[in-house]
Amino acid sequence: MTRRGVAIALSIVAFGAAGCSDDDTGGTARPAEPSAPTTLLALPEARPGDIVGLAADDDRGIVTWLHRIDGTVYELDLDPASGSPPSLVATVPISTDSQQGGLLDQVLLPGGRRVLTWTTPDTNELVAGVLPPEAPSPIVFWSAGEAGSGAIGGKLDITDDGRLLVSVGRNTDFDAIDGDGGALLAFELDLLAGLADGDRPTPTEISRGYTNPWAFESLADGEIWVWDNAAGADPDDPDLDDAERIGRADLEADRNQMFRSEVSDRAPAAMVELPDGRIGVCGFLDNELRAYEVVDSDDGPRTRLDRAGTVMACNTAATVFADGTIVTAAQTDAGETLQVLRP
Repeated sequence: MTRRGVAIALSIVAFGAAGCSDDDTGGTARPAEPSAPTTLLALPEARPGDIVGLAADDDRGIVTWLHRIDGTVYELDLDPASGSPPSLVATVPISTDSQQGGLLDQVLLPGGRRVLTWTTPDTNELVAGVLPPEAPSPIVFWSAGEAGSGAIGGKLDITDDGRLLVSVGRNTDFDAIDGDGGALLAFELDLLAGLADGDRPTPTEISRGYTNPWAFESLADGEIWVWDNAAGADPDDPDLDDAERIGRADLEADRNQMFRSEVSDRAPAAMVELPDGRIGVCGFLDNELRAYEVVDSDDGPRTRLDRAGTVMACNTAATVFADGTIVTAAQTDAGETLQVLRP
């Protein structure tokens, strides 16, 4: 079976509008919620899969994003009254030799620093680095080795207890060493504060066995939810390991113990904690930010996600501001756009 990973298939150029669709985790599908998202910025030259790494800068009221193929970092004032155009913050030299390579994700740190993940030119390694303000290039502190074609990971998040989470997919040298699949890793943030060239802090392994842990989120209460972006279930092989799985990485160290999705038509590309405590997951294939409630199951309290409506359009990225404003990267009639839903 061919691994789809995050399914950044650039030939897919059209998606349906956000709405209600069949449930995919065993819960009861609900009608789409009333909402009125608006377009913050149209990016008609971008193709589906180009705009990634949305992040909210609450202190400055700025939304920032990455252009995966160009290796560029942009910022835009969230206040439409400012009239400010997007500003180019940095350009990172990248390789796009891997189907899912390029500039992949970012998280913001205190003091104007940010952590980025990307695939390097020449060596095509999946790496993570800290970019200080006004610095010409990031300081690399971790490498997963050479990236293959698709399913390489490279997503980031920060936990409330001060850890940086980094995902790595199966198609990397990281997996080739022992063949145990991709992983979710954690770095102590204080080790990155005084980072210098050549420093290589050692990560802690949170969970293992993934194809491509591209959609995950650390909730405010410490739960770490992950949706492995794998090839999906095979009706002819019900025991197939290479299937989308959803679960708690903080409870299950083995991805194969997580709940298995019965369908594979989403290609989950981003996960966020919504203002009301639900979890939102963007689907690259359906262009929807779907909401899920965390519920109890036979495996224990808060161990399953039930579908709970559709919030807005989203295909590759989402971020939530402290005041409840949601910004997504989505496909609309204007092409790739930044969509904003205000409280």
